[in-house]
Amino acid sequence: METADPKEILSILLDFKGERVKEFCERRIRDRITPHGIFAELSAGLDEIGRGFEGKGGTRYFTSDLIVSGRNMKRALAILRPHFPKGGKGRGLVILGTVKGDVHDIGKMIFSVTLESNGFSCIDLGVDVDRAIFAGSVASQRPDILSLSALLSSTLPAMGEVIEELKRRGLREDVKVIVGGHAVTEEFAREIGADAYGRDAIDGLKKCLAFVGAGT
Repeated sequence: METADPKEILSILLDFKGERVKEFCERRIRDRITPHGIFAELSAGLDEIGRGFEGKGGTRYFTSDLIVSGRNMKRALAILRPHFPKGGKGRGLVILGTVKGDVHDIGKMIFSVTLESNGFSCIDLGVDVDRAIFAGSVASQRPDILSLSALLSSTLPAMGEVIEELKRRGLREDVKVIVGGHAVTEEFAREIGADAYGRDAIDGLKKCLAFVGAGT
């Protein structure tokens, strides 16, 4: 199957009116590209915009570009959500959130949809979530899994702080912790004592299924 043109992806993500992303998603669905495949194509463009914003790419991008591209990714999520295959029921409860200091939520939202389409129930705490809120939610909701997300490297320490807060409250042994996001690595996940690192939504799903003893 022919891959999407990277230049077209960028122009779709930067479309201020948000009209082109709908046509793109519907066309790729007709081409029998999976929802995750379509997200991968769009995410590659989003990563390029992020690098340009940080001054690391060939083209310079600005805050307005990040906002517009983020909105278009959310539009894509809404369009593609009904096309995710359904599988499994009652596999467990997952609490998700982006850690304190970070307001990025696209990856977390995609992961949440992936989990729900595979039988998990999800509670999304949102972005910029304080460690006390994470720990309090674990105490009150008793989830099987806690998913922590971070895009910015400057917010990585907050992930370790959440795990330490769980330990302080005697909750760490009650929940599996998976971490992910652009700034996270498997080595870092081990350093802070997380149970798993999710490289992307599919990898994270596999780890969560293993946590609850379910096959893929």
